[in-house]
Formats: sequence, C-alpha cells, structure tokens
Amino acid sequence: MRKAVISGHSRGLGYALAEHYLRAGWAVFGLARGRADLRPSENLFQAELDLSDAGFLAQKLSDGLLADFIRDADELLLINNAGTTAPNALLGRQGPSEIVRAVALNVTAPLLLSDYLLSARPDGVHLKIVHIGSGAGRKAYPGWSIYGASKAALDRHAASAANEGRGVRIVSLAPGTIDTAMQEEMRRDPHFPLRDHFAKIHADGGLQNAGDTALKILAYCLGDQFGREAIVDIRNIELPL
Repeated sequence: MRKAVISGHSRGLGYALAEHYLRAGWAVFGLARGRADLRPSENLFQAELDLSDAGFLAQKLSDGLLADFIRDADELLLINNAGTTAPNALLGRQGPSEIVRAVALNVTAPLLLSDYLLSARPDGVHLKIVHIGSGAGRKAYPGWSIYGASKAALDRHAASAANEGRGVRIVSLAPGTIDTAMQEEMRRDPHFPLRDHFAKIHADGGLQNAGDTALKILAYCLGDQFGREAIVDIRNIELPL
C-alpha cells in the first residue's frame, strides 16, 4: 500500500495534504501537537507530539513510532510540513527560547524524520521526501532571519541528499503564500516588519488556497517531474490538467 508520513497535519497546508492523500487512497500517518479533525478512516493514523522537542522525537523514532506503519508499504512518502515562522522579529529582538524552538521544529525534526525513514524503509521500497520550503529561504526578508535560515537549511539538505545515490528522491518545495491561520497570526502581529506587506497581499486576494496548493503538490509528487530538481517552487511547475 502507498503510505505517507505528514508532519504538521492538524491544520493549514498539512491538513489539506492529509485530506487529499487519504482521498487518493493512501494511508496517512500524521504527526502534530494535536489531532486533526479529519474524516475517520482506517487508513488514518495520528500521533500527538511536540516536534520541536528534538530529543523526544529522536527517542520516539528509536522506540518504533513509525515502524509498524511503514512495514508493509510498497511506496513511501515523507512530507516535512510542520514549521513555524516565529520569531517574526529583527535580530536582537528574537529571544533564545524562540530561536531554539524554531530551529528544532523547522530543521532538526525534518532531518531526523528523513534519516529515520530512509534507514528503516522496507527493502526495495522507494522513498520520496518533500521538505516544505519557502521563498524566504531563497530571498532575504527583514524580520525573518531565523525563518529564512531554517528554510535555506532544508534547501541545502535536499540538494546534498539528492546527490548521494541512496535510492531516495528528495525535494525542497516552496508552496507559495497560502491563506492559513499562521498567515493570519502574522498579519495581526504589530511588531512584524512584514505585516503591511502580507496584509496587502491578503487584501488584494493574492493568497493561495491551501486545498488547491495541496492538490498541486500531490500531482507533482505523483508525476514524472518529481526529483528532477532538488529545489523547486510549486508555482513554477507546469502540471497536466
């Protein structure tokens, strides 16, 4: 059976991805701080855990958190979607605890999950890995030095791992600017330097729908283009209708 592990599946893009993969007949294992209010399915599995606690995640993986789920997979996909934009602040105003949490959630967790699934996948099973990246990792924005650095790290991880010849196809994919609760939170933050920028995008109707974006990502992951380039932007990929 085709199986997908999706982090941050309880809301936003992750929720939409889980929903579309379930509809497409995949089994989905979601990892998030809370359970997703998805339609009950025998193919849906969920674990509640704080992915920013790197030590705890590493221990849970070693203890076999995903072992039973991946054991009988004939195709395996990992989507590292969980992340945070915080601290949405200028250097010197970010705070040590927020920096530690951001790096653990945005960088350490995806790397731990990627390494585990490649090492633990059943023999002969092909693995695809998608890091949900960001344009902020490819262009500098004030107030996003931590977020941008963390997403740039995923770009470099994907580019390096793609050249290792381990039988895994991996991409870091920028999904564009999506209308999610996280976007709304940023627009409400009076201290965020990009608040007006994103407020204008929202007012002009420039935000993407999470469901539509998830469907494009699914189509891309199933298509022949996947993995040709390690660093991609879903908005620049032409997909068959």
